[in-house]
Amino acid sequence: MGFEKKAEEMGVKILYKAPPHGWWGCWDPDKRHITLHPDLGYIQLRSTAWHELGHAHYEHIGHTPKQELQASVWAARHLIRPHAFVEAARITDDLISIAHRLHVLPEDVRAWEKSLTLEELIHIRKEINGPC
Repeated sequence: MGFEKKAEEMGVKILYKAPPHGWWGCWDPDKRHITLHPDLGYIQLRSTAWHELGHAHYEHIGHTPKQELQASVWAARHLIRPHAFVEAARITDDLISIAHRLHVLPEDVRAWEKSLTLEELIHIRKEINGPC
């Protein structure tokens, strides 16, 4: 599902204009809208939109390190599919190369990896390494 459809489902409006402070995007909980910088490239736009939707999902007000992590993990879980990660990781173990293959930012890959449970991590590692 694309971020615009998800935003519509969540009742969040997306605006394309320059956010404050030089940010790529921001969530306004009072107006229930996300502002995205119109000059972002595809990957930056997609990553930023999902991150801001994470703030909307959790109904964050302000931005603390904990909230930023929650939004990043939520976004990464929507941006990265386990099967796609496995396929990319079978080709390379380089973070930037994996991110490139998944059409996400390296920070999205890091957040996704951090979000894995021990059971998920073991399963993913087995999938990457294949049968013994």
